[in-house]
Amino acid sequence: MTPAPASVLIQAGGSAATALSAVLVASQLGLAAQGEFGLLRSWSDVLVMLAVFGLPQGLLHLQYREAVPVAVLRHWIGRYLAGLALAAGAVVALGLGSSLLPALPHRSQALVLVAATPLAAAHLLWRSLTLRSAGVVPYAMVTAAPALLVLVGLLAYVAAGWQSGFAWVLFGAAALSALASDALARRAGTAGPAAMPRGSRRRLWSMSLQTGAQSVLTALSPAALLSASSLLGASLAQVGLVSLGLQLYQMFAVAAVYAAPLVYDRAARSEGRPDAHQLFAALRRRIGVGPMVLAGAAALAGPWAVAQLWPAAAGLAPLLTLMSVAGMLALAVRLLSTLQQARGEFGALSLQAATRLAAGTLLAALLMQAWPATLAVPAAMLAVEAMLLVWLLCLLRAAAPRSEAA
Repeated sequence: MTPAPASVLIQAGGSAATALSAVLVASQLGLAAQGEFGLLRSWSDVLVMLAVFGLPQGLLHLQYREAVPVAVLRHWIGRYLAGLALAAGAVVALGLGSSLLPALPHRSQALVLVAATPLAAAHLLWRSLTLRSAGVVPYAMVTAAPALLVLVGLLAYVAAGWQSGFAWVLFGAAALSALASDALARRAGTAGPAAMPRGSRRRLWSMSLQTGAQSVLTALSPAALLSASSLLGASLAQVGLVSLGLQLYQMFAVAAVYAAPLVYDRAARSEGRPDAHQLFAALRRRIGVGPMVLAGAAALAGPWAVAQLWPAAAGLAPLLTLMSVAGMLALAVRLLSTLQQARGEFGALSLQAATRLAAGTLLAALLMQAWPATLAVPAAMLAVEAMLLVWLLCLLRAAAPRSEAA
């Protein structure tokens, strides 16, 4: 097996582990437990995206476009993580010592998430040094590690019969993943100058701030949808059902994230400016039309098969079907977005992420006035992803004549 399919296969294992984690908690510990786990995991993602704020993409740019040595970037990342750890430690100390915070709900789990944030950030930053130097397969292994470790931790929770405190699972997975990515990054390069080349630091932050806003807005979407559902009266069990549906949707989004480095690597190395037609032609050559059609059919039929095999999930078929369709649209949107990122077109990406967050949450809140959250949220997501796909295709088509003229 060549490296590219092996990379996708390994990372697909991580995506499957994420879905299995949600199913495991819901089926063994209950939907209320899944509601708690879903809220914690989604807000943990928001904290981590805030902590790294697009730096992994900026670090990739410095390696690919400016040939900055890995050793230089390692020194810089080490200093950045030290500052991040100090900030997180101060927040945790304040939370433990304040007389105002103990009354807040889930205070202890929130503080654990804050403590885990520098570790999860370290994993993402060290990992960004491995794509070019170590190759796509090691990169895939460290990418899938957190999801697999979370699944292992949840198996221990199920065996022990614990139904809360899931923040500690996320903390442990972040710590072990950070160690793994750090070890791989050390192999990529340890010797070399410690100082960043002149101008590279400014370009790093310039690019990272553009992509960081998109990452934070994207991470906020599921957290906002789950929190809005809870605030608008949905029970924790209903939040758990919506969280299960979001896991299915995010399988497609994560698949796009896994494929994105391959798309970015191909586009960034290209001398020209590959367009959407070339991207989908390459996907057809590598995967084939038949497997893609079968995957789409499985995504649509899967929810109904689950309902037949798992009687307790009989009412989930509409929720899961809508989420599957929304996920397939999101997969196309995110792959095209990666193409824009490789071209350096960031403005449309930021607007896209803001639209997904604002329009998705607002539309879901409006639909929840008439429908339960289990229908309102997936319907809102489907409508927003369809709108984004049409908009993005129109942008790419409008840019094609300018690209050809250049």
